Amino acid sequence: MNRHAVKPDGDRAKLSRREGGTNRYLAIERTGAPPEHTFTLAWQEHDVPDEVYNTYTEDWLRGALTRAGLFLVAEVDGRVAGLLTVLFPTWTDAAEIGDLAVDRPLRGVGAGTALVDAAADWARERSRRALWVEPHANDAPAIEFYLRRGFRLSGFNDRLYSNKDDAPGRPTIYMHLEL
Repeated sequence: MNRHAVKPDGDRAKLSRREGGTNRYLAIERTGAPPEHTFTLAWQEHDVPDEVYNTYTEDWLRGALTRAGLFLVAEVDGRVAGLLTVLFPTWTDAAEIGDLAVDRPLRGVGAGTALVDAAADWARERSRRALWVEPHANDAPAIEFYLRRGFRLSGFNDRLYSNKDDAPGRPTIYMHLEL
């Protein structure tokens, strides 16, 4: 497996990152009265649609090359298997995984792990203290993938993508890996 930066040369890498496909989501349960709330994160069963979250077109790839501090592509047997972008916000000394996508038929062969490991090494070499990612609560495979790689749950935002804090699977989960 090779890891390298992509150059926009007309090749069209069209990977789709899909969410869903599982009946689990990480639910946020709130107890107590303001301002003393207790929050619990627990797996819940729920019908989750198998939807395309993002399609990576040539235009998207060109834009990502200008926005990202790091853009990696994984190859398996000469075929593009996945991509990862890392952002370096100016307001923190941590780096953010902006996008990680691995083509479904090529999942489980190490492409995602190689991409995350390379991103962590790169961020560490630039004295970043952590690498963080924000999977949706309904993306159980992504959450479990990051947990297996040593990321830990560090917070959530139940208002980021919805005005309903009880909308199943809508909260964003914050996870980070100490470098």
